[in-house]
Amino acid sequence: MAIYEYSKRGKIHYFYSFEVKDFHGKRKTIKQKGFTGKREARAAEAEARVEWEKGLFVDPSTITYAEYLKSWITNKHNISPQTRETNEGQIKNHINPVIGNVLLQKLTTQHIEILITSLKNKSLSSGTVKKIFNLVNTSLKSAVKKELIVKNPIDLMDVGSKPAVKKGRVDFWTVDEVKDFLDGLEHRHRIIFVLAIYTGMRRGEILGLRWRDIDLENGQIRISQILAFKGEIKDGAKTVSGNRSISIPPIVVSELRKHRSTIIKEKWDAQEKYKDHDLVVCRKNGLPVSWSNFHKFWLRILSKSNVRPIRFHDLRHTCASLLLSGGIHPKIVQELLGHSSIKITLDTYSHMMPNIQADAVKTLEKMLN
Repeated sequence: MAIYEYSKRGKIHYFYSFEVKDFHGKRKTIKQKGFTGKREARAAEAEARVEWEKGLFVDPSTITYAEYLKSWITNKHNISPQTRETNEGQIKNHINPVIGNVLLQKLTTQHIEILITSLKNKSLSSGTVKKIFNLVNTSLKSAVKKELIVKNPIDLMDVGSKPAVKKGRVDFWTVDEVKDFLDGLEHRHRIIFVLAIYTGMRRGEILGLRWRDIDLENGQIRISQILAFKGEIKDGAKTVSGNRSISIPPIVVSELRKHRSTIIKEKWDAQEKYKDHDLVVCRKNGLPVSWSNFHKFWLRILSKSNVRPIRFHDLRHTCASLLLSGGIHPKIVQELLGHSSIKITLDTYSHMMPNIQADAVKTLEKMLN
C-alpha cells in the first residue's frame, strides 16, 4: 500500500494514493490527505479500496445535479429543521424537475438561467426566486470547494441575469381599522391579537410567551423563548436582538389579567389532563397551539370581522406604523420590535414618516432665520 508523507505547519502528515480503472478503462487516482499516522492512513486506504471494489465509490463525472443536491443537503448540519424542510421542498418541486438530470460537471450558466425563467413563469414571489437561486449558488460553491467542479457557473452570469428581490409592500391597519377589529373580537385567543398590535411581538414570541416572563405589576414582558417550527419550544428569540423587555400599557395588563382568569378556569376543569407549560397562549389542555394551522385560524378570525384583510405579520407593521405616525422616535420602535439595528427599522418604515423631512427643513429654517 502506498502511503506518503508531507509537511504541514512544521509537522509530518500522511496521505494515501492509489490508481484504479473505471468501467471505461480510464485510469484515475484516489487519494486522501490529513492523517497524522501511517497506521491511520493505511486503514483508510484499505477501506477506500474495498469501497471501490464494491462499487460504492462515486465517480464525480457521473453524478447528476439532483444526486449531488441530495447528498449535499443531507450532510448539511448548520441549518434549522424548518430551513431543511423548506430547502428539500424547493429542491424537489422547483430545482430537480428543471436541471436535476444534468450532470453536475456539465452544469452551465444557461442551465441556471433556464431555472430562473421557469421559477418566474410559476409566478413565485421575487423573494422565493431569490432564495432558490441562493440555494443553488451555495450548493455549487460547496461543490467547488470539494473539487467536484472546477468553477461555479453562477460566477459567470451577468449581473442582470441574476434574480433580484423587489421590496415588498408593508401593509398595516389604520387606527380606525384596529378599533373596529378589536371591538368586534370575542375569542379565547383574543390576547394574541392584543399583544401583536400593542407590542409588535412576532407570532412565535406570542405563542411561546410564559406567565413567568410577564410582570403585570410593573407592566413588563420579557422575551425569552419562542414557539418555533412544528410546535417546538426554543429558548431565546428569533435573533439575538429579539431577546428584549417590552413595556406594556394598562389596557394590555388588563387584557392579560382577564385572559389568565380564563386559563385558570380551564386548568381547573381539565384537572390531571392539563399539560402545564406555563404558556399564555395554549389549547384548553395546556399544550401549545398548532403552528401549522395558525394561518387558517387567522383567516377565520378575519372572515368574522368587517376589517380589510392583511397578513398576521402585518399587525407587527401596524404597531410600528401607529407608533411612528404618533411621533415616537425610531430608536424606541427598533428596541420594541427587536430589530438588530435601527437601519432595518428605518429601511422598513421610513415611508410611514412623511412629515420628518418637512419638519427637519422647517426646524433648520427657524434656526437660521
